[in-house]
Amino acid sequence: MLELITALAIVAILVALAAPSYRDFTSNNQVTAVNNDLIAALNLARSEATRRGTPVTICASRDAAACADATAWGQGWIVFENAGAAGVIASANDVVQKWSQATGNIKLTTTSDYVQYQPTGTVTAAAAIDVASLTCHGSRLRHIQVSAGGMISTQLQTCP
Repeated sequence: MLELITALAIVAILVALAAPSYRDFTSNNQVTAVNNDLIAALNLARSEATRRGTPVTICASRDAAACADATAWGQGWIVFENAGAAGVIASANDVVQKWSQATGNIKLTTTSDYVQYQPTGTVTAAAAIDVASLTCHGSRLRHIQVSAGGMISTQLQTCP
């Protein structure tokens, strides 16, 4: 009986030590997944703009039917053909692909309501997007930068 209690105590100690690092591990994986989805959407927008010969935009969207403001990126985003006014969806048929709400406690901050790629592969204005866990304690965040030339880069940064 004493051996069983000792073994259970050792297991309890190991679980207590592993739980915080497991939380950081899952949080970092969620941030990486959202980062990869955003980069995939940006790459899709760029390739579709050059393929179609018309501007293609990626923007935050709550309902996958219209663009929302810059605070709504965590609720989802869409890529759409944008031949008309910048950041405005003319028809539901213009939507190329949509992404749903980011899972977990993920926070997306950006300086732009949308990123629009031109048929040349360049963007109308450079943009920066930060992807981070809301609890970002001891974790890392991802910083996505879209240059004026349309190139996408991502950097791993320590949370403030």
